[in-house]
Amino acid sequence: MILVVDDEPGITELLSDLLELHGHPVAIANDARSALDMLRLQNPDLIMVDLMMPSVDGLSLALTLRHDPRARGIPLIAMSASDSALAIADRTGDFDAYITKPFENDQLVSTVERYLKVAS
Repeated sequence: MILVVDDEPGITELLSDLLELHGHPVAIANDARSALDMLRLQNPDLIMVDLMMPSVDGLSLALTLRHDPRARGIPLIAMSASDSALAIADRTGDFDAYITKPFENDQLVSTVERYLKVAS
């Protein structure tokens, strides 16, 4: 299962439809707190995180996830429309991959599937 964490319903719906079309079950969290709650209840194979969320941003969530034993070994993919946010995320080293919004469907699916193979 892929956990998608993004505060924009249009993005979560698009990602869910695209990934499920390629055979990947998806769970949606609209903020960091919901993502951490879902991590307690489910065991995602991969987590996609929007960097620019209100309240707790994606960088802070990634740091929390990297220190949570339940998330150990789960690939994290950062998503953002901001190149500067992606550059900052790259410097932290907390993410395994980065996807720029708007994304190319084929590139997104390819990146997700590559990291799902690494995780298995």
